[in-house]
Amino acid sequence: MKKLILLFSAIASVAYAQKAPRIQTFQDLVKAPNAHVKAPADEKILGITLWSDDFSDPANWTLDNSGQSGIEFGWNINSMNDGWWSSNGITSTSGGNYAELVNGDPTASPGTQALNVVYTLTSAQPIDIAALGGSNQVSLQFEQYGARFNDLQEIQISTDGSTWVTVGNNLDKPVLSAAGGSAYANPDTKIINLATFLSATPSPIWVRFSWTTNYPSSATNPNVWVTYGWYIDDVKIVTNPTNDLSVTSTFWGSVGLPYYQIPDEQVTEIGFSADVFNGGVNTQTNVQLNINANNGAWTDSSSPVSINSLDTAVIELTTFYTPPATPGNISITRTITADSTDDIPANNVISNIDFAVTDFIYARDNGTPSGSTSNGTDGFESGNLFDIFQDATLKAINVRLPGGANGATLGTEIFVKLYSVDATTGDFVFESESAPFVLASNNLNTNLVLELEPYVDVYAGTTYLAVVGCYSAGLRVSNAGKSDPQTTFFLDMADNTWYYSTNTPMVRMNFDPILNVMEQSELSQAVVLPNPTDQHATLRFDLKNTSDVNITVTDLTGKVMQRNILAQLTAGAQEIGLSSEQWAAGIYTVTITTNGAILTKKFVKR
Repeated sequence: MKKLILLFSAIASVAYAQKAPRIQTFQDLVKAPNAHVKAPADEKILGITLWSDDFSDPANWTLDNSGQSGIEFGWNINSMNDGWWSSNGITSTSGGNYAELVNGDPTASPGTQALNVVYTLTSAQPIDIAALGGSNQVSLQFEQYGARFNDLQEIQISTDGSTWVTVGNNLDKPVLSAAGGSAYANPDTKIINLATFLSATPSPIWVRFSWTTNYPSSATNPNVWVTYGWYIDDVKIVTNPTNDLSVTSTFWGSVGLPYYQIPDEQVTEIGFSADVFNGGVNTQTNVQLNINANNGAWTDSSSPVSINSLDTAVIELTTFYTPPATPGNISITRTITADSTDDIPANNVISNIDFAVTDFIYARDNGTPSGSTSNGTDGFESGNLFDIFQDATLKAINVRLPGGANGATLGTEIFVKLYSVDATTGDFVFESESAPFVLASNNLNTNLVLELEPYVDVYAGTTYLAVVGCYSAGLRVSNAGKSDPQTTFFLDMADNTWYYSTNTPMVRMNFDPILNVMEQSELSQAVVLPNPTDQHATLRFDLKNTSDVNITVTDLTGKVMQRNILAQLTAGAQEIGLSSEQWAAGIYTVTITTNGAILTKKFVKR
């Protein structure tokens, strides 16, 4: 059911890559109110506790604070909150001492956060599970509090005290920013099944909590190393429950892509699946995935399967749901059922899916801004893949750009582009773009509609990439939701390489039929190909009437690189060569002038 698009090379020999991009994510940190007044009701504790530690004796733990000194850097163990954000620390079950991770004070000017650090908190002595009466059927359980920014909060184990295996992290937690998100529950009980990491007769293990930033390539920017803090208490090794199904991943969508807004003319079948892990001791029988659309308007279930202890099953509906092809909201409820009563039902709860059939908007993002994407001082393009199921005419691309102190810069010149995906090579093939657009204050934190010049006929069975971009610094694109690998893409103009991103930018297709057909001025449909270019470039444009035409190419300093004075060009399509082979790498502007009409385009020379 899932579609994997492998991209091998780009236009103008730009290679596609699957490495982590230089994408910087900046959000406004949010000061929490007094969120620690009351702890929620205790969660059900399952199994037998083999080992526990409540940090009453700090000597039971080894702190490695990456060469930093002072209580405000790295891990510390006491009963006092030393962080800048949380007022009261963690409201743990045991109370008293707890472990706390901090990294400087960003409220200072400048911020005092340390860069390029890895802070670890490690059990001082090995935990002998076998000697304690256990087997590999155990879980690590602890209480935590905090909030996530760029944090990489990892939980690790070792069987020799030197080689570490990551068994869990908090990347599933939302980022807390001015755009949304939330802190963890106080406390949040996290349970990690260790059975798949341990041999049948387990060796003694060490437990480690490790923190660093999730953006190590941006280590020179102190903002990246800000953390709200991470608070840990009541660490336990417990025997596994008897019956415990957990959902490790889910999938829904049309031909591999989930859409949160679907134009009525693009409605098609939607499929559903889930990866379900049996972390309990007993085999689970008659396990099913159940789908309910709009309170019973459509229901279906997968074929029942049995899942042995420590096995994972991919559970998939063999039938598909087709929403009504009329505008309206759709709510999908997904549940996992089995014969046995689950001892930890919370870890197999699947969130509802809410999407809409629309008149003309096609969206991959979920509509809730959370964070943004930029590229430092370099230009970039960012956007999403879309599958077309019925022939249509695409008129515009909608984008949302964040405002505020960490938003897009006013006066930045942006554009949108559309590429088709070559089904044979995976290349992105340029189709159209908008005229340059200069950002004003009323263009931020709102739905910005940029028309393509010209409009594009899109065809059923073809995949397209819609992007927003700029050739310089200043653009930030709001993100909303997550994308599967190789379905959202990022062109880094610093190295002219395409990367995939797992953050979904708010870049949408717009098929609005009431958008006026663009009036033909003296000049129209100008484009520089290829863009970016390695050597020779070509300027193409349409001339409405026979007339004199002046063409001028300048660099960013205003230096004229090429000028063509062309007398009495005949009306129609024109093609002019640009002598870019010997020009330095950079951004260039080509200006076309005729009969009082002026049209400008920018392109990149690598």
